[in-house]
Amino acid sequence: MAHERLKDSTLSHSLSEVVADLADLFQKELRLAKAEISSKISTKINAGIWTSAAALLAFMAAFIVLQAIILAIASYYDIAMHWSCLIVAAGLAVLAAIAFLKGRADAQEDLTPGRTIHQIKRDISTAKEQLT
Repeated sequence: MAHERLKDSTLSHSLSEVVADLADLFQKELRLAKAEISSKISTKINAGIWTSAAALLAFMAAFIVLQAIILAIASYYDIAMHWSCLIVAAGLAVLAAIAFLKGRADAQEDLTPGRTIHQIKRDISTAKEQLT
């Protein structure tokens, strides 16, 4: 009888330790998920900043340099002013497209906390192995 009581108390003690360890592990995994999501949101914010910078740079370039380049092309190549305008507009469009593509590439990163999900799956598997 004493042996059985000792066996039951050891089992219940081990079970309570496993439950406590799982609760602690779950809290740590939640903190990891929050950190990972925060990092991914920061990347999204940076992507927005890059896209905004692209728009601002394209706008500034259009007003600051546009007239000088148009006049230079028109006078150097002796072509009509409207053709000079189109040439300059095409060059600015290429620069804006490059900046936009950089911002879009950064914005396409997935927000799912993949490492955390993988770790939780491993933890569940390990817990199942220990309980059986």
